[in-house]
Amino acid sequence: MDFPNFTQLYQAKEALVNAKETILNEWISQQQCSLILDKHSIDSEWFKAYYASAVFDYFMGVVAGDMELGQCPVMKEFIAYLKNQEIRADELFILCSNFKLSVLNATYSLNINSKNLFEAVSYLFDMNFAGVLTIYTDTIYQKEQEAIEANKAKEYFLSNISHEIRTPLNAILGFVNLLQGENLGERIEKYLDIIAQSGENLLHIINDILDFSKLRSGEFAIDPHPFNIHDEITNTLELFIPSANVKSIPILYSINPKIPHCIRADSFRIQQILGNLLSNAIKFSPLGSSINVSVDVNRTDSTLVICVRDYGAGIDTKDQERIFDPFYQAAEGMKFGGGGSGLGLSICKQLALQMGGEITLDSKVGWGTLFVVTLAVEFPPEEFCAIKTLPSNNEFFIGKVLVAEDNEANQELIRITLERYGVEVTVVPNGQEALAHASSQRYDLIFMDEQMPIMNGHESVAKIREYENLHSLPSTPIVELSANVLKGSREKAIQWGYDAFVGKPFASRDIEILLEKYLDKSKVSHEESVHENTSSQEMKRLEKVLMLSGDQVRQLLDLFHKNMVKLLMELKENIQQSNYEEIARIAHTMKGSSANFRFEAFAHRAALLEDTALHNNEFFDFNEAYCVLEYEYEKLYSSR
Repeated sequence: MDFPNFTQLYQAKEALVNAKETILNEWISQQQCSLILDKHSIDSEWFKAYYASAVFDYFMGVVAGDMELGQCPVMKEFIAYLKNQEIRADELFILCSNFKLSVLNATYSLNINSKNLFEAVSYLFDMNFAGVLTIYTDTIYQKEQEAIEANKAKEYFLSNISHEIRTPLNAILGFVNLLQGENLGERIEKYLDIIAQSGENLLHIINDILDFSKLRSGEFAIDPHPFNIHDEITNTLELFIPSANVKSIPILYSINPKIPHCIRADSFRIQQILGNLLSNAIKFSPLGSSINVSVDVNRTDSTLVICVRDYGAGIDTKDQERIFDPFYQAAEGMKFGGGGSGLGLSICKQLALQMGGEITLDSKVGWGTLFVVTLAVEFPPEEFCAIKTLPSNNEFFIGKVLVAEDNEANQELIRITLERYGVEVTVVPNGQEALAHASSQRYDLIFMDEQMPIMNGHESVAKIREYENLHSLPSTPIVELSANVLKGSREKAIQWGYDAFVGKPFASRDIEILLEKYLDKSKVSHEESVHENTSSQEMKRLEKVLMLSGDQVRQLLDLFHKNMVKLLMELKENIQQSNYEEIARIAHTMKGSSANFRFEAFAHRAALLEDTALHNNEFFDFNEAYCVLEYEYEKLYSSR
């Protein structure tokens, strides 16, 4: 369109201003405009009074030469107002076009219409909409940038809060674990158990919050790999047996023996789902009830089916509709002092969906609850699952290891953990000292904390790699130690120049896997070394506490050993016959004999068995308790 003549439009300005109310009413009453306003919850009268009126005044200002064409300020405000309601460009076009139509209709009503006037009005509105479209594009881009920045801020916050909480928690749980291996007495052991449980609960809540955030933002990744499903399910169940035993709740489980030992899925997430369901089942079940777990596969659609059934309070129908909502806890469950983050079931549902499955429930108040989880899995050849199982400290390794960690408690924890594997350990408090040590001598493996003063781990690694390249030295394996376990942390570690990544809190098995990967094994077996060291240390301890000579202690230990073998056989027979009176008597004898030698862990297990038998608790799993007692005895004598 050629540049039109605006003379006639300028002359019609006063008539159009006088018809303003009629033009605005016609504009907002048109069906297309009404639908758009309703869709975005905009009151039509408010829109007319605030926006429509201002748009009309702007238009008349352009006609009068007082306003710049295409720079309508009120439309800029309108788009900014609607940017979070996702107004579309075509909706803006409809609004502007219908305004133009209302003005043109007014020229006909006022009998001032002409071809020249039509062209002038059309030109002004076309140019104005071009400006509106530019504002819209800029606003949408700004919104996208704000979203990107918000995600960056959230990731930064989660990364830092995760690191700040996990770092001290790593030390707390690590040292508690080390102390639990010592004979410190029943009272201290009880305190340590409480600390450990509280720490694990806190870690569980932190993990729930991080997982929930990642699931909601779409940053969550599933890591399928081949593994032995029988071992993973059994290991997970065993973790919850002690807490179930406290409430005298046996966990009865069956794993279909026809399930292939090797499947391909995310084993960690399967453990997480089962663990959440078991935790809830134990938490919301009354004393003396039971929990049933069954595991099966459906070859037809390649799914793993896990069922967890409790006989607790059950869930009311109105609560079942919201039970998988985040932070929601059913009223019946709260009677049992639920607690927790309220995210467990929500995370289970999201994980099941991410793994190509679902989770359903069947529950009635007074009947209990049944959760059924189906997960998509694959069935690779069995040889893919022939992976060596490392439950810790069963190997010795040869090598010099450098550890860079600024937290003093974590320094001591990782030093003790590594020294148990026989390696030579050097600990430094920051990346600068790590660089100095790595530049002055060769190390076989380096553990590098991410966040440290003076020089952080990333900077130190970059400079170590630079030094190695400059002097044509072989690359030293460097493992990142980080409490930042968000999605992409491992990948970013590799990009920074690390060879591997370990999240905090770390377990001994995490360290052992890395030692096996990067170091040579010692020719002297760990078992032999432990036998020597523990025997010597234990004998000295017993000589001191019993105030006897070494020969006398050895004679007493031989008698204790013979007597205990006999008592264990009798105990097993009476458990098979459910003879609670004899079980209590034998357990009492075992408790007293082991307490004489300060074998606290064994004595504690025997005391628990005695107390349970005295109360004739038929729901208690005595066979399981016997296995635990037998294991404690074997552990007791494996080092002698």
